[in-house]
Amino acid sequence: MIPVSLGIPMYKSEAFLPGLFETLRNLDPLPAEIVLLDDASPDASHELATAFAANAPLPVSVLRNETNQGIACGYNRLAATAQERWVHILDADDHPVEFDFYARVLRHLSDDVSAVVTSVQSNSLALRAGNAVLGALVPKHPPEWWPLLGSFATRSGVIYRRDALLAHPFPDPAYPGSDVVHLLTLRERSRITFDHHAHVFYNVHQGASSSQARDYSLYLSALQRFGTAARLAHKADLAVRRLGQIMDRS
Repeated sequence: MIPVSLGIPMYKSEAFLPGLFETLRNLDPLPAEIVLLDDASPDASHELATAFAANAPLPVSVLRNETNQGIACGYNRLAATAQERWVHILDADDHPVEFDFYARVLRHLSDDVSAVVTSVQSNSLALRAGNAVLGALVPKHPPEWWPLLGSFATRSGVIYRRDALLAHPFPDPAYPGSDVVHLLTLRERSRITFDHHAHVFYNVHQGASSSQARDYSLYLSALQRFGTAARLAHKADLAVRRLGQIMDRS
């Protein structure tokens, strides 16, 4: 097993869990543990998670919030609960693409990086086209200003060093783009690694946040504390991503 705790927040996730759990059963090698967190879902997410835990090929814990706490709180609770040195927080509607996903990232899990960012596959036409044209240009250790989340990766494809994540938790409450700001904060303190050969599938569907019109004013404000190159690059990336979201909704 790989020294990674896989944390999965769930909210109204029952439609995606059977497929996700089947994918997880087929991983080789497996992460060291899985922690499932039901954020007071009104559907059968908790029951499906409990059934999976009872027959899983690795240790699985199932947590439950009595009231809905929001996605950032869920991410931070999963990080605090994890037992391994590395934490992969995977949204329940996404999934690893390769059966040997964790073997591909293992060589990058070193003390001199705070996170390993894997590439993205998606049913989004805009994401597929952008990655086909530009994905190969991303360097293994991108400079701080280089945009990653949104165009080349999804937050579900980031494996965090747990101590770095605990020292710098996700902004709570979350806002559109807060995951990008969070990763930029980590990149100020330690380098990250980008892996072209491991992929997480980002599922754009009617309920996905990327399918909705979103207010990025807090994100644009938060970018002001970073350097000029990072601000300009991420603003340009946001403009491209918003165009892609319009294409996906049309």
